[in-house]
Amino acid sequence: MEAEEAEKRIREIEEDLRFCEQLLQREARMELVKVMLEDLMKEVRSIMETGLPKGLREKVSDIEFKIRVLYHRANALLSLQEESKNSF
Repeated sequence: MEAEEAEKRIREIEEDLRFCEQLLQREARMELVKVMLEDLMKEVRSIMETGLPKGLREKVSDIEFKIRVLYHRANALLSLQEESKNSF
């Protein structure tokens, strides 16, 4: 993957992450967020396997960390939503 192509895809991933963050803040559509984050993680891992320059590699690594954090948050919120459904 060329650096320009990788940068474009990274910008798209960042935009998708912002969308996921907005949904998480509203605690809405957690299943969608979870699936999107799983897809983004696959994409980030495939980008990492290409020969990226150091600066881009660090940026993608930061994005990967953020995806993992958001994914765990989405799972926690899903669990809480399920618990509240079952308690009624």
